[in-house]
Amino acid sequence: MTRRVVITGMGGVTAFGESWQAVSARLQAYENAVRAMPEWQIYDGLHTLLGAPVDDFTLPEHYTRKRIRAMGRVSLMSTRASELALEQAGLIGEAVLTNGETGIAYGSSTGSTGPVSEFATMLTEKHTNNITGTTYVQMMPHTTAVNTGLFFGLRGRVIPTSSACTSGSQAIGYAWEAIRHGYQTIMVAGGAEELCPSEAAIFDTLFATSQRNDEPKTTPSPFDEARDGLVIGEGAGTFVLEELEHAKARGGDDLR
Repeated sequence: MTRRVVITGMGGVTAFGESWQAVSARLQAYENAVRAMPEWQIYDGLHTLLGAPVDDFTLPEHYTRKRIRAMGRVSLMSTRASELALEQAGLIGEAVLTNGETGIAYGSSTGSTGPVSEFATMLTEKHTNNITGTTYVQMMPHTTAVNTGLFFGLRGRVIPTSSACTSGSQAIGYAWEAIRHGYQTIMVAGGAEELCPSEAAIFDTLFATSQRNDEPKTTPSPFDEARDGLVIGEGAGTFVLEELEHAKARGGDDLR
């Protein structure tokens, strides 16, 4: 017997803010989070100098060094977005998070890119001076699912997805299936990416990036006849998916 799935929480870390109210207000005001990235000028051959970073991303005090030492920026964003979603769902501190009934499906194209350079240094300079016990954990493709799950003590299924631009969507689909077919009661689901010039370079080589470097507020414009490409951003978005009857029993709101 299949079960119905509802959304009981959502959270985000974006260039427009961390609440839906803030994001909605800025979208309705036709604001654009794209800005010039002059720090990318040091990369010879990189044509796009535009990005949409989360400039004001800060962490609450309870994100102690011990709890986040294995996280890179992408995992920090996924964890914070998931916390906001779990708060809205009213699940923070609830036993259901740690009794095996709650799992996580989370996606990112890659992990954090900074630690990759440390392994590159190992190969080119023949030493491991900069590699620590957490270097790989920060860069591994499943870093968001693992780190976020550990942060909240989730003991259900851990489903990482890494399928480029569909990573987050795929994670939500897997989470829905896990609940619908009775494997989990609740799933934390979403996706995150961090901004890095190496990722901009990927699309640059495909001639897919906007090069309106002097007009950041006019791009991207996907439905404009004069559009010239995409702009890379960063952030995280999380849904809490829950089996309908369980949500009803505990008084959870259906946000659909």
